Amino acid sequence: MKPIKKKTAKIFIALIVIAAVIGSVFTFVPINFGKVAFTSIAGAINISTDLGAGVYAEYDLDGDYSANQINNSISTIQEILDEKGYAGSNILSLDGQKIRLELGYPLESTSLKDSYTLLRAIGIGEFELRSSSSEDDTYIVGREHITDVEINNYNDQLYVVLNFNDAGVEAYEDLLEASDTIYVCMGGETMTSFDSTNITAAESMPLSFPKYAEAEDFAMKVKLGSMPISLNPDTVRIGTMSSVLSFAMYPVEGSNEVNLTRIIGIVALAIMVVLALGFMAIKYGIIGLFQLIAILFDTIIALILMWAFPWIEIGFSSLIAIGIGYAVLFASTLIFTSRFEEEYKQGKTVSASLEGAYKKSMHSILATGIALTVIFGVVAIVGAGELKVFGLITCIFSCLSLFSSLVMLPGFVNIFEAFNDGAIKPYRLPKREDN
Repeated sequence: MKPIKKKTAKIFIALIVIAAVIGSVFTFVPINFGKVAFTSIAGAINISTDLGAGVYAEYDLDGDYSANQINNSISTIQEILDEKGYAGSNILSLDGQKIRLELGYPLESTSLKDSYTLLRAIGIGEFELRSSSSEDDTYIVGREHITDVEINNYNDQLYVVLNFNDAGVEAYEDLLEASDTIYVCMGGETMTSFDSTNITAAESMPLSFPKYAEAEDFAMKVKLGSMPISLNPDTVRIGTMSSVLSFAMYPVEGSNEVNLTRIIGIVALAIMVVLALGFMAIKYGIIGLFQLIAILFDTIIALILMWAFPWIEIGFSSLIAIGIGYAVLFASTLIFTSRFEEEYKQGKTVSASLEGAYKKSMHSILATGIALTVIFGVVAIVGAGELKVFGLITCIFSCLSLFSSLVMLPGFVNIFEAFNDGAIKPYRLPKREDN
């Protein structure tokens, strides 16, 4: 912690204030730019159904299926919903006769339509390849012949590749021999057709698309249409619902819904943070203020990173992850401050104590932060749904604990010392006989 001059400290203070104001405005404050409304970064993060309102869909199963087939299909749907930003979704099997999906109510004005479109797509029905539009000319059935669906980019051309099993390879050969045109059908309806005269039978069939969004949409529909179960597209029912623990003060359909469950969660987190900051202020004086500023920047960065991952939804598990994240931030700070107090009690000056505390706490902070980052990072990688979100959020805060304890907090102290000149009173340190 090399001492800095007052002029340099003033420049740093100005930059910190500017960054805090700009970051806080864009992160927390909704802004209207003419006809364009910016909801704020925090406001753009979706809320899962356990904390907020949502949309739901119920599908009748088009046939009788085993529990294993239903569970495998639910896993496929969950994987797709995770990719689409609905990690906190609920998927239920109703007496083995229906599938019910519950998605968090989108916060952006245009995304409700997207949710309805997604729910309708999930009930697209069985995927088939035919030699004509007639059901009698069906050769490829998704759940019987397709093992995997991939999106590949080859020579700047996008392809959706359908991979076949052994039975699928034989059916594909028969399909090419039967007709020069292949009809793509979903739910019994012909979606498109293409010429197959120049196609050679193989273990896979590539289909080209001009745009990634179109390729992604088609691949999703093939996966859904190739599940072990088939959903009847004619019986889907879609609507809105209240949160799982509903204390809503306004109807679900209203745009001004106030959900007390969400408020309770936020207030509980705020109380935890305030109590921790109060302890820091009472115990270590001015360092409590620096911790408050560091927490502000940590929160802004964390929210920006959570917003950058569209599949993150805030639910009960996410609030727990955020609570753990703040606990990690305070724990890493306590490593530095407790070491600072120990150094001072050994008879060192404030400046020497701060320097010694920084050097001696660095290894502990690094070891703790890196270990937690790796652990929660693995959870984020191998987990699915809410567990994946939990792992990512705690991983973000673990990384921030390193930045906060090794860069921000010591930096704020260093700036303050340019004006404090080693006085002990701002740090609430006990007086020694030599003072």
